[in-house]
Amino acid sequence: MRFYTVHIPAGEGGGDDGALGRAVLVREGFNWLAFFFAPFWALAEGLWLAAPVLIVALGAIVAVPLVLGLGPVPPVVLGLGYAVLVGMSANDLRRAGLAGRGYRLAEVVAAPSRAHALIRYAEAVAQAPMPGTAAAAASAAAPSPWSRGLDPNPGFWS
Repeated sequence: MRFYTVHIPAGEGGGDDGALGRAVLVREGFNWLAFFFAPFWALAEGLWLAAPVLIVALGAIVAVPLVLGLGPVPPVVLGLGYAVLVGMSANDLRRAGLAGRGYRLAEVVAAPSRAHALIRYAEAVAQAPMPGTAAAAASAAAPSPWSRGLDPNPGFWS
């Protein structure tokens, strides 16, 4: 089971078709594309400020050990550490970029795939009571941490 964060444009509700069509799902965990192609991945995701930082850091990792005459091993070790660090933090960078572009975190969903996560989010939003109704007042009176049915354990057979 994977976890996905659902981001929707800040001015919109999560239930209409337009917001669901513009929803961005970001998976939790390691990002292999960023591990292998960090600067290109950042440019492809529209992270215009992160890409130059990643390029400069990669250049420093290659150039500094060569200037200091440390041999070929330190750039390889530092480069591998750089790649692991970028792969581990890439999806967090993407979430920060989405927040900078006006998206807000709507929900965290547990699902086996991105398509299932979007379906689970759409079903949960459709089942949520409309604001201003008696059902909404009753659900606000007794809040539950899993009130939208998006708990991390979707069931034995999922």
